[in-house]
Amino acid sequence: MSDNKTSLTARLLHSARDLVWQDETPVRMSRPEAMPMPENVPATPVNPESTQEIPETGMGRDLFQLVMERPTAYSALTEAIDALAELPMDEATRYRSAFAVLKKTQQRTVEQIVQAITTHLDVLAAEQSRFANQSRAAEDDEINARLEEVKALHNAITLGRQQMDSLRSETEQRIRKIQEDLEHKRARATELELAADMRKKAIEKTIQDFSSAANSVKARLDADQERVKRHLTVTATA
Repeated sequence: MSDNKTSLTARLLHSARDLVWQDETPVRMSRPEAMPMPENVPATPVNPESTQEIPETGMGRDLFQLVMERPTAYSALTEAIDALAELPMDEATRYRSAFAVLKKTQQRTVEQIVQAITTHLDVLAAEQSRFANQSRAAEDDEINARLEEVKALHNAITLGRQQMDSLRSETEQRIRKIQEDLEHKRARATELELAADMRKKAIEKTIQDFSSAANSVKARLDADQERVKRHLTVTATA
């Protein structure tokens, strides 16, 4: 029965994980062949509203079958009641008839049946505890693991944004430094251009001044040469 329990819980959790809703159409438990009706039990008209039904949902059917796997006085009574399902009798008559069969064939008592129901309730409570534990484990596996991944992704996003901000800040600082360096070089280039232009003009003026001076000196020397020739050549001849 342990394998069946594990299989049921796994199926239920798998259905929950895949978000598959159970069909809630009422379904009756299949009934075995009708048992012979005990003697001296009057037949009464059947009451459609009093027929015994198992839980309606597929999940309820599986759980009910699991809880009823252990043979007890109560499970024997339910089998006997199901066997009488096709006979025209109301619920009370069916219960009394089924109990009469059990009392005659298995020497069952009402107290044994009531106690057996308590046994099945204990099995149900154990299944509820088992399911709670396994569903928590499934929640850890299926939900918490994903939430941890979501948390890790958000942390990675935050870190990525911080890296982007840091890179943007470093880039802006480098750009400002390059811009400052360019401004310095541009100012230096302008300064050198002005200095070169002034130096060029100074040199050109010096060249012009020197050329004028040289021309002036040459003119004076040429004039003196003519004077020497004119004045001293006459004197030397005389």
